[in-house]
Amino acid sequence: MKTFSLVVFLLLSSCGWAQEAGTRAYEIKAPQPVYEAPALAGHILRVMKTAGFWIGRHPAPDAVIMSPDRIDRFNSSLRNDKKLTKDIFSLVDNLKTESLLADLEKTLSDISAKYYYTASGVKADADFMDRVRRNMNLSGVVMGQAPRYGLVVHFAAQRSLPTREGLYEEKGDVDFDQLQNSALDVGTPVAVVHTSADGLWYYVMSGLSDGWVEAKNIALGDVNQVKEYAGDNDFVVVIKPKADIFLNESMTSFYDYVRMGTRLPLSGVDDGRVTVNVPVMDTDGSLAVKQAYMNAEDVNTGFLPFTARNIYKQALMMLNQPYGWGDMYGEQDCSRFVEMVFATVGLKLPRDSKDQMQAGHDIVDLEDQDEDAKMAALAKVPFADTLLGMKGHIMLYLGMVDGKPYAIHDTTGYMKRVDGREVKYAVDRVIISDLSLGADSRKGSLLKRLTRLVSLD
Repeated sequence: MKTFSLVVFLLLSSCGWAQEAGTRAYEIKAPQPVYEAPALAGHILRVMKTAGFWIGRHPAPDAVIMSPDRIDRFNSSLRNDKKLTKDIFSLVDNLKTESLLADLEKTLSDISAKYYYTASGVKADADFMDRVRRNMNLSGVVMGQAPRYGLVVHFAAQRSLPTREGLYEEKGDVDFDQLQNSALDVGTPVAVVHTSADGLWYYVMSGLSDGWVEAKNIALGDVNQVKEYAGDNDFVVVIKPKADIFLNESMTSFYDYVRMGTRLPLSGVDDGRVTVNVPVMDTDGSLAVKQAYMNAEDVNTGFLPFTARNIYKQALMMLNQPYGWGDMYGEQDCSRFVEMVFATVGLKLPRDSKDQMQAGHDIVDLEDQDEDAKMAALAKVPFADTLLGMKGHIMLYLGMVDGKPYAIHDTTGYMKRVDGREVKYAVDRVIISDLSLGADSRKGSLLKRLTRLVSLD
């Protein structure tokens, strides 16, 4: 068995978005070996690794689960009733009552209270936090001030504090920066509600998440210009894990890439490529829109129909894609994986797993149920549009095979007992597994830890 000299490893129960950051199954007191997980972890068979296997087992893979009108109503309910997402264009009124200053101060206070380390392995001391506090420009927060609007012009990390420097729970744990909140793809509309003291950071609100973004990645424009771009009815949606954007017709001048589920206005389709409109920063720093080019096979004109076939295809297309805590390195964590898959059919799910577990039409609470009751509940819910939730982690339910429930999920790894002690098995990618994964660990199996079934139909 190959081992790795990783000092710290994030447990499966913390899939990786910033609101769950800091949650660990237990504290690791000393370095432990990390084992490489087998390619077919969790009783997966070779044939399970393509969408066709799951499509063939579904009772109605091409039946429309939700029509476009129902999807619009679903998204509206998440935004207006459940308050799990937001309409950034209504913030003019909302900001008059929201305590932005209190939110910023609470974030700083919560992070200051943690025993975090810098990348160099020293504790983040008072000087570090004071420097960040000064740059947050808290005295410059003006309540009730109308936000400015803009579009993301390059992939942008969204941070809990206005600094590129990372903070980590363990020394050397550099792949899990506790200040990494999320990330925003090219074309994401944002409301800018505050600016750092050095002018290099904006505090922005998107429809799914809030946080600090480097100002160089945001082009500001008129609110109507941003609204028109975001609401263009002629659009493509990215259906590959990543899709390249080029600035010339021969597609050699690379601009950036966007991830699955990203929506861009469509300008034309011609001979294997599509022309899209992308936001760029003009020479004076203002927002401009420029034609760009993408491979036609990387996108779909409009959203895909919401069917089990399409969900399986999109989810399995992400199989083995690298894990990224809070979208670090341009990748995705467990909740972003789920959000990306369903964005291809037009569902605008919340960004973090805790909110995703509140998003369904039919929610089954399994908090105090035994494993037999959980298996019985799993037998009753639909495949392909049911989410499986537990503390700090969320998965997409694929279905039952020989009485075993299977899911696809983005995870860092799992615990297993070897020679009388628990060791860590590194995964760090999107995998398929049955729910027995982790069964011989102190935390128990995925099934044991399952707390909620969320059906999106």
